[in-house]
Amino acid sequence: MYLLEYREREIPLAGGRHFAIPKNVRIIGTMNTADRSIALVDHALRRRFAFLALYPNYDVLRQYHQRSGFVIEGLIHKLEELNKHIGDFHYQVGITFFLRDDLAEALPDIWHMEIEPYLEEYFFDQPGNVDKFRWATINKDHQILP
Repeated sequence: MYLLEYREREIPLAGGRHFAIPKNVRIIGTMNTADRSIALVDHALRRRFAFLALYPNYDVLRQYHQRSGFVIEGLIHKLEELNKHIGDFHYQVGITFFLRDDLAEALPDIWHMEIEPYLEEYFFDQPGNVDKFRWATINKDHQILP
């Protein structure tokens, strides 16, 4: 972090050499605001760097899948419903999971291995809230995948 703030400097490495970040290197970092376990680092970063909030943009998902041919509206409807149910923009489920050309094949696994574990953690004391959004429930009538 020191070198990110003081780009004109270098630091000694354990092997005897020195390291500096070249002027032409740009670093873009991502951070989920829900991750408060590193509050001191978060505060240090916020003091030093610009932050841009990015929330789920369903139009990006629509545009992406115009090219892929995946009919995305059923999934978008479920994501909107899920994020409304979560009720806190810091904890919303984003769209990047679904920016894939093979989404029709990958979606059940994405939901089972990424979304459901996240919901189990978020709603750890409210299992009924998770059950409402399990893959078998949300795709029961094949509204998302045929």
